[in-house]
Amino acid sequence: MIGWIIVIIVLVVLFLIPIGIAAYALSALYNRQDKLLRDEAEAHRKILEGTYDQIWTNIKLRAGVSEEYRRQFNNIYPDLLDKSIDNEHFIDWILECNPDFDPQEYVPLLEMIVQSREKFIDHQLRMERLIREHRLLVAGWPARWLLRDKSAIYYVPMDTDYSRWGKAI
Repeated sequence: MIGWIIVIIVLVVLFLIPIGIAAYALSALYNRQDKLLRDEAEAHRKILEGTYDQIWTNIKLRAGVSEEYRRQFNNIYPDLLDKSIDNEHFIDWILECNPDFDPQEYVPLLEMIVQSREKFIDHQLRMERLIREHRLLVAGWPARWLLRDKSAIYYVPMDTDYSRWGKAI
C-alpha cells in the first residue's frame, strides 16, 4: 500500500514539475510579448500625437500664424489629415490668420502636410494592427490564463477631432 502511494507521488511530481516549468516559461513569454506590444503601441501613440505638433509648428513658422489661432487649427486638423480640406478653405484660413502670408510658402507647406499625413496614416494603421495582435494574444489559449494584464490597449482613431485622442488643447 505504501509502495503504491510512493509510486503515485513520484509520478505526480514527475508530471507536475515539467508542467510547472512549462507554464512558467510560457507565462514569461506571453507577458514579454504583451509588454512589447504595449510599448510599441505607446510609441506609436506619441508619434501620432507628435504629428499634430509638427504640423502646427510648421504652419505657425511657415505661414506666420500666431499661437492664438491654435484652437481654430484644432478644428481643421482632422480635415487636413483626411484630405477632405480643400485648398481654398485652407488658404483662406491662413490668410485670415496672417493677411501678410507669402503665397510662395503655400506649396512647401502643403508638401509638408502631405508627408505628415502619410506618416500619420502609416502609424495609425500600425497602431490598429498592434491592437488586433494584442486582442488575439489576450484571447488565445493558454495566454489568457497566463497573462498578468489582460486589459485592452486603448486607442481611439482620430477621425473627427484631435481631442478624441484624450488630449485637450
